[in-house]
Amino acid sequence: MKRHPTFVIVAGWGGLNAVLLAVLVLYGESSMTYWLWGASVAGLELTALLVLASSRTGPEQHIRYRLPDRGAGAALPAALGCVLTGLAFVYGPWLLALAVPLLAVASALLVRGTTAREE
Repeated sequence: MKRHPTFVIVAGWGGLNAVLLAVLVLYGESSMTYWLWGASVAGLELTALLVLASSRTGPEQHIRYRLPDRGAGAALPAALGCVLTGLAFVYGPWLLALAVPLLAVASALLVRGTTAREE
């Protein structure tokens, strides 16, 4: 299990959703809610089992991933910053307090790069 922690992450996510389903049961929601949430819990746990099976069949698991482009690490913070900037038009300018630092991190990663320089 030390080499394949991905299974634990997916199973934990399903377990968290099972706890939330129990909270819904305590509050007495409708049966349709139980079916829908229960199906998502079952789907997550099935996915966890599939992840476990696939990680055991392929012992060669990548430990470190290298990005092919030096600025590729800036894509996620830039995307989140753009989404928060767009949401600031709907929910108010206070979201810019979250978007501007993300865009600054993205620009720093774009300039500096995330992988080692090849010589």
